[in-house]
Amino acid sequence: MERRPGIRLGANPGPAIIAHQQGNRPELAKAAVEAGADYLEVDLWLHRGRFEARHERRFPWRLPVLFEKWYLRFAPRRPMDLIRLMSEMDGAVGLFLDLKNVGAGVGQRVADAVTANSGLRIAASAQRWATLRGLSSDAPGIDLYYSVDVLPQLDLFLSLSARDRRPRGVSCRHSLLTRAVVERLHERGLEVVAWTVDDPGRAEELSRWGVDGITTNRVRDIVARLRA
Repeated sequence: MERRPGIRLGANPGPAIIAHQQGNRPELAKAAVEAGADYLEVDLWLHRGRFEARHERRFPWRLPVLFEKWYLRFAPRRPMDLIRLMSEMDGAVGLFLDLKNVGAGVGQRVADAVTANSGLRIAASAQRWATLRGLSSDAPGIDLYYSVDVLPQLDLFLSLSARDRRPRGVSCRHSLLTRAVVERLHERGLEVVAWTVDDPGRAEELSRWGVDGITTNRVRDIVARLRA
């Protein structure tokens, strides 16, 4: 099956390089762009009608505490002005939006930001099919990716994608990917974004397999290895 051009569009050969979490902190975005990133990842949560940019989850009660599996930290809420961030990028780099939760108006708010910055490359991922469906309806110009972090999710995606072609592909934990898995997805006309890849050797292997995007914390090192 012929693959539709998507996240790999651009002047650079090989997979698109996505700067992990750099869009969460606009003050860090410039460095990622200068290092050669094609996209900035933004982890978006919707809270009381406002976007927040953070990777960590919050406790269900009202404490300024963020958590991941391996740490806790106190932090204030950090509102994200998505329209302003897009404007500041001015087409120099695309945005890869990782939608972390489902809430009324997510798709429309993203669509409003895209409309205000129509020249910017935008991709988005989510682990919930309903989120992708809503975003497809509200902002049809965005490239959508189903986020996969365990093998059963990958199997589910392969089953659902046979009936629903809205997602362009998967944004997948790199340890789940093998050459055979990448080839299987490509045979279906689907793209593969691998995350989070900080080992240049692993990035080179994934690039040989033909992955379409690589999310990394080490943009400069990965770019130097793949575009030497």
